[in-house]
Order: sequence, then C-alpha cells, then structure tokens
Amino acid sequence: MNSVKKPKKCSHCGQKGHNKRSCPNKIIEDTELIKPSDTIEENILISDKKEQLISDLLDRQAYDIPIDIFTVWYPQKNTCKQSEIRYLLDRGINKDSMRVYLDIVKDLDDIF
Repeated sequence: MNSVKKPKKCSHCGQKGHNKRSCPNKIIEDTELIKPSDTIEENILISDKKEQLISDLLDRQAYDIPIDIFTVWYPQKNTCKQSEIRYLLDRGINKDSMRVYLDIVKDLDDIF
C-alpha cells in the first residue's frame, strides 16, 4: 500500500505549497495600528537632581560598581569619580577598604 501525500493548499489564499500559517500573503498585524485611544500618553517631569541621580545610577551599572559601595560613595561623590572607584576595585581594594578610602580621601589635602 503506497500512501501519496497530497500537496498542501493554503486555506487563506488558495495557493498550493504552503498552509495558512506560513502563507506569504497573510497580513501581519502591526503594533503601529493600535488605536490612539488604547494608549495613554503622560508627560513626566523629573527634576534636574533626579536626572543627575539617574545618570549616576546608569554610570554605576556601566562601571559595575556594587550597590553598597555606590551607596557609600554617593553622598560624597564630589571627592572622586566612579571611574576611580572602578579602578580601585580592579586594583583589589575590598569593600571595607573602599569605605575607609572614601572617608579619608575627602580630607587628603589636609592630611598631607
């Protein structure tokens, strides 16, 4: 008994060789066609200080600085940049020593 497969016929366009799911004539729904009434547009006003915090957080992610070190660094961020923190971490300074460094570096000119 030989079974012969019947060629596929698309139920969408009627052509042979593909089915409804793989039909090249099938219309693809576009997200741009969503009605404007389906979406809510809201203006968000963020203060310059919050924008700076967001920027600093993005830098923290880029430099891969641990959050606990960032939290210690942030209130005294004018003493050194995050790139310096990354450099110290790469040099092998551990978190406890990093806290000591951040406490001392702000008064470094007075010490030496």
